[in-house]
Amino acid sequence: MANAHHLVELMEARGIDAQILEAGNAMPAVFGQLDVPGATRTVMLYAHYDGQPVQPENWASDPFDPIIRAGRLEDDAPIIDLSDVDMTDPDWRIYARSASDDKSPIIAMLSAIDALRANGLGPNVNIKFFLEGEEEAGSAHLGELLSAHRDLLEADIWLIADGPIDQRGDPRVILGVRGVTSMSVTIHGAERVLHSGHYGNVAPNPAARLAHLITSMRDEDGTILIENFHDGIAPIPEAAERFIAQGAFDEDSILSEPGIAQTEYQSGAPYGEAVMNPALNILGLSAGAVGDEARNAVPERAEAAIGFRMVPGQTIAHLRETVRAHIEAQGYFILDREPTHAERLEHSRIAELHWSNSGYEAAGTPADAPIITYLINMMNAMNERPVRVVPLLGGSLPLAYIVDETQAPFAIVPIVNPDNSQHGPNENLRLGNLWDGIETYAILLNADWEFGGGN
Repeated sequence: MANAHHLVELMEARGIDAQILEAGNAMPAVFGQLDVPGATRTVMLYAHYDGQPVQPENWASDPFDPIIRAGRLEDDAPIIDLSDVDMTDPDWRIYARSASDDKSPIIAMLSAIDALRANGLGPNVNIKFFLEGEEEAGSAHLGELLSAHRDLLEADIWLIADGPIDQRGDPRVILGVRGVTSMSVTIHGAERVLHSGHYGNVAPNPAARLAHLITSMRDEDGTILIENFHDGIAPIPEAAERFIAQGAFDEDSILSEPGIAQTEYQSGAPYGEAVMNPALNILGLSAGAVGDEARNAVPERAEAAIGFRMVPGQTIAHLRETVRAHIEAQGYFILDREPTHAERLEHSRIAELHWSNSGYEAAGTPADAPIITYLINMMNAMNERPVRVVPLLGGSLPLAYIVDETQAPFAIVPIVNPDNSQHGPNENLRLGNLWDGIETYAILLNADWEFGGGN
């Protein structure tokens, strides 16, 4: 709540009408509104102010005591004494939790308004802010917040500031995000660990059964084999294929940097095509023991954490229905708890299934919408570097709630450096990216967004 009140103060100092929005158990969001005389369009600016919990022992400095280095930590850049330094080097970096994800975009937006006023310019569009307080906790209450305050949220477009620019250093406009949900499945065997000599080939082996279940759900090329799983998914649009062909993704860097020979999907599909399809990811496996702790025993259980990345056209409800039906079709009796002794005797195959409470569906904006064409043209006009238009981001953001509740188009216009280590130790923000972000949002807010027609 302290952060929310601080953001209200920052807005009010600039003449922005600000308030804290609450609903049920949601963390507070901060809403701001700046009406501009004569403006006929409204732009909503979204960012989140919360930050992922950290393990301070993994950081090179205190994650909540910002420092500036004269470059990258990986290059042994020294810490700068700020007592009498003019911060003019674009390659200097701020190291602190949330420095890039997602507090710097908020500062960039507010500073853009300052810069316009200092130069006797706009803004020339009505501006609204929606600053979320629980994005990194899964945005479980975002839909509830948006529904409760829908009357405040009307806008011609939502501009989302989360995420990094392209790995090549090029600006990005992102028009869609995959959805995300997850589950855990535990395959139960006997009530206790059993001697493999006495019970091998007798007691069901949960680890082996779990391995077979997983391979029945996806093949080694990443294709999901669950019946009816792909219902509702449309073919990749021509505009998306065009953006991919025009270099939406830096495929060489994306694959080579972490040491990947080719994409898993269909044994080498282009990166952009791979992320335009749903994914079933094995996030973790647990059964028995390995190494020096391995023993000649049949484990009593085996558990997998499974994550799904969803594409437009899929719903969480349908996904869960098809996954459950698939597990049942493999002969499993499904529970949401530990089986009883009687149930173990009655059912030869038992699976315990739990779905995560968080998750959201995919969302996208049509690439041919007039307001999106206007935005892309603006971005191209203001940048010397090529603007990379990304039809669907591989990662996820809770934008489906925004689309469902407001019916407004959105676009992600990120500003931070791609090597910012978001959600990891030593998160950082390159100062040059902050300055570029201020300029980007100043130009966007100085435009009148008069392009004719509807959204």
